[in-house]
Amino acid sequence: MNNIKYIILPLLCLFTIMLTQGCNSADDSGPKATSIIHKLFVTASEPGSAIYLDGVYTGKVTPSELVVEKGEHMVGVGLKDSKTYLRRTVTVEVTTKTLTVDLNNNDLQGPKVWKALFIGVNKVTANVGACVSEYTTAELDLAYEFFNWSFKDKVEDYSYNTTKWEIERRDISDETIVLSNEKLITPSIIDNYITDINKGDYDLIVTFFRGGAGSQQNCFIDNFIGIAWFDVTELNSDASYYTIRYYDDIEGTINDAKQNDPGMFIHEWLHTTAEMFYPDRGEKVPSDNGQVVHAAGKYGYSHPWMSWYEDLISGKVRDGSTYSGIGPDAFLECTVKESALGACPQ
Repeated sequence: MNNIKYIILPLLCLFTIMLTQGCNSADDSGPKATSIIHKLFVTASEPGSAIYLDGVYTGKVTPSELVVEKGEHMVGVGLKDSKTYLRRTVTVEVTTKTLTVDLNNNDLQGPKVWKALFIGVNKVTANVGACVSEYTTAELDLAYEFFNWSFKDKVEDYSYNTTKWEIERRDISDETIVLSNEKLITPSIIDNYITDINKGDYDLIVTFFRGGAGSQQNCFIDNFIGIAWFDVTELNSDASYYTIRYYDDIEGTINDAKQNDPGMFIHEWLHTTAEMFYPDRGEKVPSDNGQVVHAAGKYGYSHPWMSWYEDLISGKVRDGSTYSGIGPDAFLECTVKESALGACPQ
C-alpha cells in the first residue's frame, strides 16, 4: 500500500508542474498568429477597364486591388476601348498576401460563334381569303440590314466580343403565311417552313412581317409588336425565336428608330436569353416581379434603353451590393445551339 502511495504522489506533482507551465508558458506571452488577407492586384493594357472575378463584375476598373479567399479564381477584364475580353485563372495560396495579375494579349479570349437566321416574310394574311399584307424584297432588305447592325455593331461590343454573330437570311416569298389567332407567326407556324433546320444549326431564328401600322394601304393586320418565346425549346430545332410585326413605312420607321430607340431586335433577343436560358444555367439576372428585360425602371434606367441592354449583356447592372446580368464569362461558357446539342458544361 505504501509503495502505491509513493508512486501516485510523484505523478501528481508532475501533473501540477505541467499545468503550471502551460498557464505561464513563454508561447502565450509571445506574438499571436494573425490570418492573412489575400489580395489580387489586377492590371491590363487599358486603364479604366472593367474587372470580373469568377464570372461576376466587381464594380472596379483597372488597375485595382481585390480582396479574395484562398483558392482558385478566374480573373477577367473587359477592355474599355478594344471591347475585347482578357481572362486568366490564378491560384491564391494560404501564404499569399498580394498577387499581381497583369492581363495581356496572351489572355485574350476568342469569341463563341452565334448563328442567327433572319426570315423575311413577303406576304401574310389574318385568315384564308382575307386581305394580304405585303413587304417587297427591297423593304425586307432594310430590316435585314437593321438586324445585322443590331448584333454585329452593338451586341458584339456589349459582350466584349465574346460573341461573334454569323447571320443568314432566307425569305418566304412564294406563298402567303396565314397568321395565328393572335395575328403572329408562332413557333408552330414557322416550323412548317424550316423543316430542314436541325438542332444545333442556329442560336436564334427571327421572322419579320408587315402588320401595317400607319398603313396607307387597304390591308391592315394589326399594330406593331415584337413577341419572343422565353423557352428556347419552342422550335423543333431548339433555337431561340421571336417574331416582329412591323409598320407600313418600314424605311421611315427604321430611320427614326436608329435615331431614337434602336434596340428592338436586341430587346427581343434578350427575352430569349436573359429571362430563362442563362438564369437556368445559374447566372444571376436583375428582375422585377419575375420580369428581366422589362425591369429597367427598377434599376434606374430610362428610354432609349440602350445602356440597359448594354449592362444586361455585359453583366454590369448594379443589383444591391453586387452586379448582375449575363456577362462575358457566361457567353464563353455556352451558346443556345451548344445547349441544344448537350455540349455545354453542366
